[in-house]
Amino acid sequence: MSSAFRVYWSAAPHNRTGRPTDMEFDPNQRADTPLEDSPLGKLLNNLHIATAFCTDSLLSDPWAVDMPAIPHCLMFHLVLNGAAEFHFDDSSCTLQTNDFILFPRGEGHQLNGQSPTPGVPLTSLPIQCVSERFETLEYGGNGETSRLLCGALFFTHPLAQKLLSGLPTALVIRESHRPTHTLVKHISELIRTETQYVGLGTEAVLSRLAEILIIAVLREHLNSLEAGTLGWLSVLSDDRIAKALQLIHNAPDEHWRLESLAKEVGMSRTNFAQQFKQLVGNTPMDYLTEWRMSLAYSKLQFSNDTLLAIALDLGYQSESAFSRAFKKVIGKSPGEVRRSEQAGVS
Repeated sequence: MSSAFRVYWSAAPHNRTGRPTDMEFDPNQRADTPLEDSPLGKLLNNLHIATAFCTDSLLSDPWAVDMPAIPHCLMFHLVLNGAAEFHFDDSSCTLQTNDFILFPRGEGHQLNGQSPTPGVPLTSLPIQCVSERFETLEYGGNGETSRLLCGALFFTHPLAQKLLSGLPTALVIRESHRPTHTLVKHISELIRTETQYVGLGTEAVLSRLAEILIIAVLREHLNSLEAGTLGWLSVLSDDRIAKALQLIHNAPDEHWRLESLAKEVGMSRTNFAQQFKQLVGNTPMDYLTEWRMSLAYSKLQFSNDTLLAIALDLGYQSESAFSRAFKKVIGKSPGEVRRSEQAGVS
């Protein structure tokens, strides 16, 4: 297989520990602050997929596939028909039809059918390229068959890795989980239909559906968390730091200073700076710059605004000052990002 999908799957091993989290939610137990109105909600609203690969896999017992780790990637499997076992770290779980599993940090894992058999590396399988980002796989013996949609996604948002770092190794949604699974089921039905009638636009449709699916799963998981289990997201449990983030997110063009943010949230300059860095991991001013650059990244990808217009919208007085800050945070110049988008390079 020589497609781009093969290239992205060939990452070096990456080890983490953690057990799968079965996401079973009570709709009456939600965070006090609606997710959409929180700093985290702002982040979710700005997540965009840079690259999405999907493989429609028809697997017959006995079969087993070794998936390598892909750092900074979200990997998922949706069981369209049949069943599959998943093994990672010291954990395992079995998924049935319409069940879904997400590896938010791209940990390596093995999946197999009902009959034990040695795993085969993904790169050794007879994967057929249908388009640049959609492939098919038929593999295994003559036993029971299972059909899975397997995918890999990469988010463009510079802050996405902070969000993903606080998540478990794996998130599982089962069909029995109500009402959480309702949206997942509807999306999976659309995906199943699309994979049955591959044609013009299939790649684009599957990418969009995968994006909706992943964000829905992340949203439900984050809504279900108790305050003490949020990790980096614990900023949401500190009203004053959460307010500071809200101010930054709502008015990135404001000429914020450490003193003005501290005053707005009713803290001393020193205490605010210490608490902010402890919870967020960055200084307030560094976070402000990161947030501005993440918004700029989206504007460069999805708008025709000039660099000067983007700079002014984000509180910079000149295009050159904006460009220097952008390259320092993102690692590329604004022009490079825009040219890559125009050329269709993710």
